[in-house]
Amino acid sequence: MKSNLTPNLTPIASAVAVLVMSVAMSAHAQQAAPVQQEVVVTGIRGSLQQSLNQKKNSESFVEVITAEDIGKMPDKNVADSLSRVSGVTTTSAGSAEGSFGENEHVQMRSLSSQMTLTTLNGHTVSSGDWYGPNIAAGGRSVSFTLLPSDLVGSVVVHKSSQADLVEGGAAGTVDILTRRPLDFKEKMTVSASAEAAYSSAAKSTDPALSALVSWKNDDNTFGVLGQVFSQTRKLQRAGSEGVWWDKTGANYADPALAGKAISLLSGATLFEQTRKREGGYLAAQWKAANNLSFDLSGFYATVDAKNYNTNYMADVINPVNGPGWNGVSVKPTKPAVLKGNTINSVFYGKDAFGANSAGAWSVVEDVAARPDAKTDSQFVNLDAKWTVNSDLTLTGKVGTTKGSGKTKDVGFEVLSGWDQGAGYTVSPEGIFILDVPGGAKFTRAGGGIGGWGSYTESTDKETYAQADGELKLSSEAIPSIKFGMRFAKHERDLTKLGMTLADAGKDEKIIPDSAVGNYDANWYGNLPVNPTPGFRPFKISNDFVASWVDKYATFTTHATQQEFNIKEDTSAAYVMANLQPTDKVSGNVGVRLVQTKMNIKAFLPGGLPSYEQSFNDVLPSLNLRADVAKNVVGRFALNRSMSRPEFGQLAGNDLRDLQHNGVGSNPYLTPIRSNNVDFGVEWYFAPKALFAANLFASKLDGVIAYGNSKLPYADAANGGAIAIYDISSPVNTQGSLVGLNLAYEQALGGGFGLNANYTYADGKQTDKIATSTCNGKAAEDCTLYGTSKNSYNLGAFFENDSFGARISYSFRDTYKLGNRGGKDYFQDGNGSLNASFNYTFNKNIQFTLEAQNLNDPLLTTYVTDQTQIAGVYKNGMTVYAGVRLKY
Repeated sequence: MKSNLTPNLTPIASAVAVLVMSVAMSAHAQQAAPVQQEVVVTGIRGSLQQSLNQKKNSESFVEVITAEDIGKMPDKNVADSLSRVSGVTTTSAGSAEGSFGENEHVQMRSLSSQMTLTTLNGHTVSSGDWYGPNIAAGGRSVSFTLLPSDLVGSVVVHKSSQADLVEGGAAGTVDILTRRPLDFKEKMTVSASAEAAYSSAAKSTDPALSALVSWKNDDNTFGVLGQVFSQTRKLQRAGSEGVWWDKTGANYADPALAGKAISLLSGATLFEQTRKREGGYLAAQWKAANNLSFDLSGFYATVDAKNYNTNYMADVINPVNGPGWNGVSVKPTKPAVLKGNTINSVFYGKDAFGANSAGAWSVVEDVAARPDAKTDSQFVNLDAKWTVNSDLTLTGKVGTTKGSGKTKDVGFEVLSGWDQGAGYTVSPEGIFILDVPGGAKFTRAGGGIGGWGSYTESTDKETYAQADGELKLSSEAIPSIKFGMRFAKHERDLTKLGMTLADAGKDEKIIPDSAVGNYDANWYGNLPVNPTPGFRPFKISNDFVASWVDKYATFTTHATQQEFNIKEDTSAAYVMANLQPTDKVSGNVGVRLVQTKMNIKAFLPGGLPSYEQSFNDVLPSLNLRADVAKNVVGRFALNRSMSRPEFGQLAGNDLRDLQHNGVGSNPYLTPIRSNNVDFGVEWYFAPKALFAANLFASKLDGVIAYGNSKLPYADAANGGAIAIYDISSPVNTQGSLVGLNLAYEQALGGGFGLNANYTYADGKQTDKIATSTCNGKAAEDCTLYGTSKNSYNLGAFFENDSFGARISYSFRDTYKLGNRGGKDYFQDGNGSLNASFNYTFNKNIQFTLEAQNLNDPLLTTYVTDQTQIAGVYKNGMTVYAGVRLKY
């Protein structure tokens, strides 16, 4: 059913409608000055009133977080700070890998992160990733892992679109603004911070350092700013995973269990990573004349992300499929427990196969080694501003940006003999309680060493140029117009090399006894279940696996099925009128014209070697603000916006050779277009107090869903033999979104204050697709990917001249992560509790204590329904203690 709130606009009709409205309003024009379009969410206490004043006078739906806020919360990247903004949610995973304890991507309107555009100082910024599936996914959304909060002057969140914004954010745009040397009050400013970061899970304390130096001349016409940072963090994540869910055959040995879902591999995982973020930012400003200025800036950041993920798995493949996969299944030794159509508990004893258990294994242990995982981002940008005369101002921007990600992703696999049997039980929390008697010891039974893996590298780069102008008019109703154009050349390239394992590396005899240890005593970390007290699974050491990769693994053969190259040229032009029809009404109206041309080289079974696409978009917009009563402001926005498909959705494939499933691509995808309408009201009911409500709705044309099909691919794990894979491929479809934002903020007196916000979002796929999970059947799920129906933030603060304290809790509902092999993956609802304290010793020295994930939430991903758990994880708490110096 379509909501009455959902707009149904054609581009031309929209443009005509908003222009007619502007002409009608001009008939009632009165003289008034235009106002700036910013809402500022500033620091504790002193800047609260300034924040509310600017919000009251803003023309569009915009939020801003200042550096003061970021400095007073435990925010180590920009996404951490954005997670508390009304209407904004974040994700700590790009794929179905669960969370690695740090926010990485931003979502607006509760839509997928691919529909939020992130810019830095108004220009695009390329980034990469260090995790293989995320590199292959080819996302356009910036990875905030590369952007420490130390860089930020402010962050502007545009919830509604307007013609002068770079296109690409169908849901909204986040613009990160860095500090500029001429903005500082003092001629010379020096600041530095030193912190010790303690991870409760990794039980490690690591350093984090940053420093800034800014200088300007006495005339305030030239300045230089330099900033560096180095932040190390050790992570350890405890996890439990259903690695391979399948169904027992129709002729299974126990007829009562035939055709039921079963976890063939149930794992206890231990993720260990050393993450080091380093980089710097350099900026220079020059006012060459009173009417001419230049800003030159450059940035480089890199994250070294070496990591190992050990997965100790109870193996029931052979009881289900027969020893050596001979098709002769066996019955469980103990009665199995069913939960619906899922086998929730099962065990096969040592005598399950009778006298001959040859070819059966009780344990599979994989160590996924990524010893050189790395990602980086960089840009060089030049801005210029020329005030031609009192009526005309011209600005320009030219620059280049590049990001990359690379990793060896190698699986070292050993098999332990059948010994005493194997099985599992799924706890009420979704944790696999492994039942592997004797599994504390690695039993060499001729299984050898298996090896799978690849080397993946991706490069993303863009060169851009932009020119804008603003012309003042004599009209009272339209005091000025803005106009401009932008051109960009973008390229995304993915290279993937398959791994060849030398025969000498396949013999389990090369594993020395010294390399075989055991999980720690608390091997499930702080998960709420302690399976088999006293049992510690065996573990092959990370150091041995790393040496094995270096000695026996080579990467020379191109995995052409998964490689791609995409060239994308875009051009845009816009005109926008600033409106002031009465002294109580202001706003802007405009239209942006965009052309996108793509050349896609990718593999598609039975397809072409390359694909050409071209799209033209007309994007009209209208923003209005009105003083409807004393201390009450009303807002209205109507616009059409667009986002281009992810590069990995257009090209490339993420295949799982063992399970013969994966995620494919579709070079025929079109952009996602969104017609959006917003209504808002803000009541400033007391000094330093606000209650705001915002209704929003979107009609989505081209939103991404996933169709399911059987396609032939070369099985890299089987010598390249062609096999049929169960593939989920992205397709364009129709969708709708309706929602509500509520926000409350108030200073209570005595230095205390409260803030809270809530977002309701109902996003649905409105067209049924027979091969998708929204297919008209009884068990269909038509929610949009990435959409949480409910999310909220609660916060309280106290601050006086010496001491400050703040606590916040952020929560979001369950949402769909993605689709693989025709099945949806979900992230269960969860929340995070953060706190910060600071003591100002004097104007130059401040001591800080901050904490993230105080509640250490249980993070659960599941497939289709909550009976098939994909993974359950805990990352632990991180505490930062440090000192900030300023001169």
